[in-house]
Amino acid sequence: MAQSLDAFIAELRGDVERFEQAYRTRMAEKPDQYPVTLPDGQEGLWFEFFMDFVTNHAI
Repeated sequence: MAQSLDAFIAELRGDVERFEQAYRTRMAEKPDQYPVTLPDGQEGLWFEFFMDFVTNHAI
């Protein structure tokens, strides 16, 4: 099925917003397990967290 660039970007933005909402909810519940800042050299974990969310939790 064909998909435009605009549709792809809209879908990706939605995924990012859902990830942020879910992460912030978990962060409020378990702040010691869901940091708001990652240490130097560990920034790539944000992408891993996001990909795990999209792969395992996206509707």
